[in-house]
Amino acid sequence: MGLRETMAAIAAKDRSLLTYTDVSDAYIYYIRPDFDPVGIKFCSDEAEIARYKINARVKAKITYCQQLALARGGHKAMFMSPRGLSCENARLVFGYREPDREKDTKKHMKYLRDEKLAWEATLAKARLASGSCFGVYTAPLSMFDASGLDPDIVFFMLLPYQAYHVLNDYMGATGQSSLTFNHSPNSAVCSGSLWALEHNTANMTTMCAGSKTSGKTDMAMLNLFIPGARIKDSAAQLLRRVSETGGSSLLHEGGQPWPGMDICGGCPLLKFEAV
Repeated sequence: MGLRETMAAIAAKDRSLLTYTDVSDAYIYYIRPDFDPVGIKFCSDEAEIARYKINARVKAKITYCQQLALARGGHKAMFMSPRGLSCENARLVFGYREPDREKDTKKHMKYLRDEKLAWEATLAKARLASGSCFGVYTAPLSMFDASGLDPDIVFFMLLPYQAYHVLNDYMGATGQSSLTFNHSPNSAVCSGSLWALEHNTANMTTMCAGSKTSGKTDMAMLNLFIPGARIKDSAAQLLRRVSETGGSSLLHEGGQPWPGMDICGGCPLLKFEAV
């Protein structure tokens, strides 16, 4: 079976039969991201750790941004315990430490130049309750089938116009006519993930200083987070739309195979007929 036939078979499935591999393949094939979708699981039960399918362990502390970069670009499936996380901002967000007014205000002054705002920004981040998270599991989304687990969040790193397609399908799947996102001066990826989880809705963020460097975020790309409970509905909406229109592109009347094929709809030189 060729790739096109494989994707047609996925599109013919009922939503309830879609696997996470199907979902990942659908986004990779139709949206053409540079990086694979990543599943994120915030561990609230230590007994669950044994079920995580891992293929790599780091030898030194790393940041959450680096963990996701290794998953999206290196196909690494890893579990990071609290002691393995180096980023103090992420440690705060995941409930591994309490806010420190003096240190955290100072840390945020470079962004906001106002002590009151710097402290408010620290407290405004989405955060897990202290001691509630035993670590974070990240893996390419397709690997969640083998573990029998559902991701809390699905993470994409996308170009803006790719994100546009993903979000429109998410809106169609969830019955929302508009979306609102959360921006923080840093913690774009760690707090950005948790904000999507807490509000059970899509979130999109720019890079922050940490995700630019540690997370290896290209300056033209965005971080996109979809709640794991809604990712199959979103993928089913994409597959339905492609089946009905003939392609994933939303330009002009839609239905072109490339998501963003740049052809002027009014140009008299670009008219085609089937042969």
